[in-house]
Amino acid sequence: MVLDTELTGLDRKKDSIVSLGAVRMAGGRIEMGQTFYQLVNPNRVMKPESVVVHEITPSEVVEKPAIGPVLAEFLTFCGEAILVGHYVNMDLAFINRELQRSLGRTLGNPALDTMALVHWLKWNNPDQGPDAFSAKNFELYELAKGLGIPVQGAHNALMDAFMTAQVLQRLLPRLEQAGIKTLGELLKIGDPKRKLQAQGAAF
Repeated sequence: MVLDTELTGLDRKKDSIVSLGAVRMAGGRIEMGQTFYQLVNPNRVMKPESVVVHEITPSEVVEKPAIGPVLAEFLTFCGEAILVGHYVNMDLAFINRELQRSLGRTLGNPALDTMALVHWLKWNNPDQGPDAFSAKNFELYELAKGLGIPVQGAHNALMDAFMTAQVLQRLLPRLEQAGIKTLGELLKIGDPKRKLQAQGAAF
């Protein structure tokens, strides 16, 4: 299951989730009818710079539910699925902080970071001809453009989750060609906690 959050800012202690989106995948197939999206009242001031990014205004969330009930629904939606995201450590840090505070628990699901997968391909299988990654950075929108995925509009948690799912779709065949054959291998190289290195980073 692929997820994304939009935030009031990037301070993991002071900022909060303002929207949460997710789309379910089965293998390499995106299940468009299985999505989750909810705006959240962050109960704190929304920084102007963050509003510029995601275009969610305070008036849009003032009557929305707090994060606790939203996360309770999200837990039901995701079940025991692998959680996929682009730089997913950031999303998981905010989700787990709020889960701990509201429900007294954190996520136990395995996680997969598409950014870690791209780094692994970049440094362990660089000879990909015209398909080689040439982006100077691996931000989601730049990566999507490089993979031929349409990019439009402001950041939106559900649309960014869908975009990340498309990125994963395009990465899976390349990873298989590079020798990543099993789910265990995929989870190892895509571990959000794995240090990303600018050189060979085999298992």
